[in-house]
Amino acid sequence: MKNKNDGFTLAELIVSLAILLILASLGIVGILSYQDYADFKRQNSYAQTLFAVAQAQLTSYSVRGTLPELMEVSDSPVSLGGIMTPEGITADESERGLSAKRNGIYCLTGTRETYEKYLQGEYKGKTDLESRQYEMLYGIFESYMTDRAVLSAAIALEYDPKTGIVYSVLYSDRKNSFTYTAQNKNGRVNICDRREDYRSEYLIGYYGLE
Repeated sequence: MKNKNDGFTLAELIVSLAILLILASLGIVGILSYQDYADFKRQNSYAQTLFAVAQAQLTSYSVRGTLPELMEVSDSPVSLGGIMTPEGITADESERGLSAKRNGIYCLTGTRETYEKYLQGEYKGKTDLESRQYEMLYGIFESYMTDRAVLSAAIALEYDPKTGIVYSVLYSDRKNSFTYTAQNKNGRVNICDRREDYRSEYLIGYYGLE
């Protein structure tokens, strides 16, 4: 008969350690998954905040008659046919598609680096289009922001400069920059796909009108 005081055999010890390792790995995976989920929700929350701030500022521009200044720095409109909405249809098929096609949706984008340059005054007083775009983008947000550190991130603001309507904001402090045409590479991420599965994979926050 086996002595109860003999302890574990080598085989029993190996099995026990294997079980502990499996349980530990499952726990780590669960923790990491929750962290990614929480981070994704945070990106969405910031996008919603920036959307509200931008709409308030553009409404103010409309009332004051300064929307033409926004139009001056608005380059070429975004191609709606290339944008996939959260519902899985192209933007030109969405409820807002017809009005958007009439006036066009324009975009201002920024990164952590461009915001640092903005804070250092590198764009102030310059007349080139890029500098004026950054001045406009951060000027829209700063007037209503209490926590301006949020702006140190990749940001895309989509809007109609003729009406002052904000269509959407995309946000990520986990990516370096946004693009509409290039592939995902070295921290740059394409933002044409607005579906949740895609955005959660790349931790892109989004809030917009559909």
